[in-house]
Amino acid sequence: MKVALLVLIVVCVCGDDIVTASLTTAGDRPVTSPAIPVTVTSLPSTTPTEDESVRLVDWLMKYGYLPPPDASTGQLQTWTAVTQAVKAMQKFAGLEETGVVDKETAKLMQTPRCSLPDSDTQANQHSTQNSDGGTHRIKRAASTWARRNINWRLRSYPISSALSREMVRTLLYYSLRVWAEPTQLEFHEVGGPEGADLQVDFLHGPHGDGYPFDGVGGAVGHAFFPSDQDRAGEVHLDADEYWAFRQPASEGTDLFTVLVHELGHALGLSHSSARRSVMRPYYHGPLGDPLHFSLGPQDLEHITALYGQHTVDRCNTSFDTVAKIRGETFFFKGLSMWRVSRGGLVSGRAVSVRRLWTGLPPSLRSLRAVLERHSDHAIIFISGSQFWLFKDLSLQEGFPQPLSELVPGGLDGSLQGLLWDPDEGATWGQITEREEGTGGGEEEESEIWRELIEGGVNGIIPENDGSVYLFKGHSYWKFPYPGSTPEEGYPRPLGTDWLDCPQPSPYDLSDISLTVLNGKQELRESQGQRTVDQIRQEDKITDRDIQEHWDCPCLNKAAKSNMLPLLLVPTLLLSN
Repeated sequence: MKVALLVLIVVCVCGDDIVTASLTTAGDRPVTSPAIPVTVTSLPSTTPTEDESVRLVDWLMKYGYLPPPDASTGQLQTWTAVTQAVKAMQKFAGLEETGVVDKETAKLMQTPRCSLPDSDTQANQHSTQNSDGGTHRIKRAASTWARRNINWRLRSYPISSALSREMVRTLLYYSLRVWAEPTQLEFHEVGGPEGADLQVDFLHGPHGDGYPFDGVGGAVGHAFFPSDQDRAGEVHLDADEYWAFRQPASEGTDLFTVLVHELGHALGLSHSSARRSVMRPYYHGPLGDPLHFSLGPQDLEHITALYGQHTVDRCNTSFDTVAKIRGETFFFKGLSMWRVSRGGLVSGRAVSVRRLWTGLPPSLRSLRAVLERHSDHAIIFISGSQFWLFKDLSLQEGFPQPLSELVPGGLDGSLQGLLWDPDEGATWGQITEREEGTGGGEEEESEIWRELIEGGVNGIIPENDGSVYLFKGHSYWKFPYPGSTPEEGYPRPLGTDWLDCPQPSPYDLSDISLTVLNGKQELRESQGQRTVDQIRQEDKITDRDIQEHWDCPCLNKAAKSNMLPLLLVPTLLLSN
């Protein structure tokens, strides 16, 4: 009996050589993938084998660029379909749309990545396993979690990883914080599967969800959207990867980076083609320091569209900076602000800084200082190592500029902050142990004034009668004149006096120290216990560090009911 053959030519470019691959099927049966990991190997310099051609097509099907073959109708992939699929993959990745697998395209196909397809239609489908071991996908609609209080659980750990269990859990905490800080989401850890919305597992090979792992490289992880009826919130990571933290890319896959990406899926985000997005499907190395990492503009826009922007409680936060602008006092926290006029607090609700000063970038995480310059009444915003200069509400051309351009003579990298100048008032400059000529002219600076300035203040606000307010943390001081001793009764709580907040409950500074980190209050008992935070340590982890426990005095009820010891991480309630 004659056997009909259909030959599909796939054109590839390898260096300067053009090679062809033949994909052959017999009869009406489509070629199926070989029983090996679906990854693209290095392109050969000679005609590739049938298996290599099949893997190319299989890769395009796996990540949503080609539809799967239909065994019942004998549907096959055509040359035109494959060419268009390669172009679509190149377009999504930001490559030149040639339709051929050149070196750059092949390299990207070999890059470790998320298992989920890049197409929204494919990604928002539910995968189930057939009785014959194959998979089929049922289309579903993307959604979000209806609640803003989300419980999470770390159920399993990588067995062979050099990272300790405590470090894995700590990195998961900081990954959740990335998504919590700009939104109204709060995450709570629970000890058992009951009530866990997000569940993180390290798994091997095929594990029954339609997205099998393939060992080191290839697919590193995947997660399921909130709309998945069976697996909503599940985060699966390949247990065979060399999971690492603060290591060169050649020495492993950065766990924090992959967790941030997969948790984005678990919260409802699809893949992004933007090169700087954390939702880009390809792994290109560590995102950065978990303590200071924040989302970029596109990711911020997408996650806040799903869960709303984080609302800062003015009565339960420390402000980034306080400034006097056009006779009114402004309190800044991130890109939120409150305005206090002579009649008191204008509104209890925060207003976006960019509502007035639209020239500021939406990605700004915090402000180091805001100043109204006396010489020309320009308004200066300082963030990171740059500053923006506005005339009234208009950003001036050529800004932002390096912060060194703001200070005459530049900055040498030493400690910087707000200073008092007799002529200019509040300025920005280098903080030395003692600033000469800042005490008002006749009297030497008081010790309290000097210690506040040298330690860094959040704001310096002069009044018409010559008095000056210094703001730091949750308190403020009033000085009859710059450099003097503060008036009796200070410091006082700024929230109560300035922002119509209730009187704070008294606390004993000898028992508890109040530390503010990124707007979160963290209580640390000073007697008999100490906080262990591995990420803050510069040295490598030791066995002694692993044994340290930290009992949080504000443990949430869900975690407390399970009586689990909290290792290394404070209560995982990410809210103000």
